[in-house]
Order: sequence, then C-alpha cells, then structure tokens
Amino acid sequence: MQTACRSRSPGFSLIELMVALVVAGILAAIAYPAYTAHMQRGRRADAIAALTAVMQAQERYRGNVSNYASSLSDLNLDIAKITPHYQVSLSGVNDPPTFTIGYVATATPVAGGKQARDTACKSFTVTLKGATPGYTASGDPGNTGSSQDTSALCWPR
Repeated sequence: MQTACRSRSPGFSLIELMVALVVAGILAAIAYPAYTAHMQRGRRADAIAALTAVMQAQERYRGNVSNYASSLSDLNLDIAKITPHYQVSLSGVNDPPTFTIGYVATATPVAGGKQARDTACKSFTVTLKGATPGYTASGDPGNTGSSQDTSALCWPR
C-alpha cells in the first residue's frame, strides 16, 4: 500500500509571521526609549563643548583687552557651529557687587529642538568669579515644575 504524501511548501505560515512581528515589536518598544536617552546624553556633551569654547575665548579676550567680553560677538564665537542643539548666553561681566572679575555663561536647549525634551539637564552654567570656575546644571527630573540642581548628573567628572 502506498500512502499519498503531501509535501509541504517552503515558507512561513501566518502564525509564524505574526509571532516574529510581535517579538520584533517588543524589542523595538524596549530599544527605542534607551536609544533616545542615549542620544540626549550624547548631545549634552555639545553644551559642555560650547561652554568650554566660551571659557577659552574669554581668556584669550581678557589676555588682549584686560577684561572679559560681555557678548559672544565680541568673542567672535558662533555657537551654532559648535552645537545646533544649545544656545549660550553671557551675563555678570564686570557687574559689581556680584562680580568684580568674572562672568556667567549659560547653555540652554534651543526651543523646539531635540534637546528641549531633556528634563534632567535643562541648563548648564559656568560661573567664573576671580580665577575659580564653578560648574552647575539645573533640571527637572521629577517634572515637579521646580528647578533642581542636577550638576552631578549633567557634568561628568
């Protein structure tokens, strides 16, 4: 007696395909938030690079003019070339009684940019009083609406 054997055609069944799609969806749901958090942490380095460039330019300017510049245009710095994700502002230049010698440089995310959603490190600040720089950062990690000091998280040492 001979039995008829049906050969199975090569390929995937609908069930196998659906299981593969579900597994891929779960992996993507786990990986995407980790990826975006990693990218935010990477872009924070742009703020640090911009503030470092401001500090170096301020020291060069002070070496030539004997005081600190009060604007980025005096320093001939184009922050957009260093980072498109942050904007930098200067304040406190030769502003007694707060500063006799020094300045405050602050980097904040560009409104509507990719880094604007970074709640942990909303602003980076370098404060130079005399010859001592201070590095601070503020953010809103709990989304409570109040600014919190997140210097240890934002300024890697």
